[in-house]
Parts: sequence; C-alpha cells; structure tokens
Amino acid sequence: MFHLSFTDDVIKDISSARRYIRKKLESPMASKKLALELDETYSKLEENPYRRPLVQDTYLAMKGYRSVNVKNYVLFYIINEEENIVSLVRFLHSQRDWSTILANEFD
Repeated sequence: MFHLSFTDDVIKDISSARRYIRKKLESPMASKKLALELDETYSKLEENPYRRPLVQDTYLAMKGYRSVNVKNYVLFYIINEEENIVSLVRFLHSQRDWSTILANEFD
C-alpha cells in the first residue's frame, strides 16, 4: 500500500478548482462531487498507482510523471518506490497546456 503526499501546488490547485466551481459556476453540488471523485481517486492510487501509464510527453515521462483524469481535470503524480509514496504534484484543467506548466517547474 502506498501513502499519498500532497505538494503545496496540488493543494492550491484543488482548492482553486473547487472554489471556481462553487462560486463562479454557482454549483456547490458539482464542487462536492469533484471532492468525492478525488477521494475515490486517492484510494485507487494508494492501492495501485501503476495502473496509470507515464504521461505521453517524453520529458515529463522521464521525470516519472503519471496522470489520472478526474472530471474535467487531470491529477499529476510521481511514484517514489523506495518510500512507497505517491506524490500528488498538480491538478490542472484538462484544457490547459499542462506539459508546459509542468516542464517549467524544472527551470
């Protein structure tokens, strides 16, 4: 069983997404459903984070990035095999240029 680790960025991303859905889109129920689906995703990642392949971007795949879709968002994570930790890195809307956003984190 793996343990989850949340970066500051992923915490901000998730909070921002839920706030946007709740306030701007005026849909508290959709925000709650997103939280429930995230909880399900966390459980699956703790059980078997390898069920998702490396991302298609070659550079990010070399860094170990994997992703899972959650509603209209993509949750990015990296597996630390030695410590049995899944580091949740970012939670971005699927329409964003995530490969550039993630690649810029290494500059």
